[in-house]
Amino acid sequence: MANNSGKRRSRVTDMSVKPAVQVYAPPGIPPAKESTFPIELSENDRLVVRLRTYRKKIVDFAVMQETAMNSEWVQLARIDCCRGTVHRHLETAQGVVLLDHDLIREIPCGDKSWQVVDDSYEGALDEMLDRWEDNLRRWRHGR
Repeated sequence: MANNSGKRRSRVTDMSVKPAVQVYAPPGIPPAKESTFPIELSENDRLVVRLRTYRKKIVDFAVMQETAMNSEWVQLARIDCCRGTVHRHLETAQGVVLLDHDLIREIPCGDKSWQVVDDSYEGALDEMLDRWEDNLRRWRHGR
């Protein structure tokens, strides 16, 4: 194709434009269903589990550790899914972040994403159950 100067226009693709990065996002509510429930660890400590399920799979979750402080529940540790990953969070009572989005597993986009999240939930719950006393100690003492 010629332009006004008689020169041919280039049909080369502009390689400086980056394609949009796809990140896993769970189905919304509805059609997915969400439930939240506590798991008591001690008189002053508990896990709170939030599950989003769709088509008999866990498609999103958060397992949060809380401790009672001045008659209120304070979150100190969490394993959850967001931004395309399953990851850990841990901080101290003074608000110092010890772990922020500490990667456990990438969640791929596509056909296998729901299975990856569903498979990751039980390991996350087991880890939080096994390490709750360590998390509490780190929260209190900052290490």
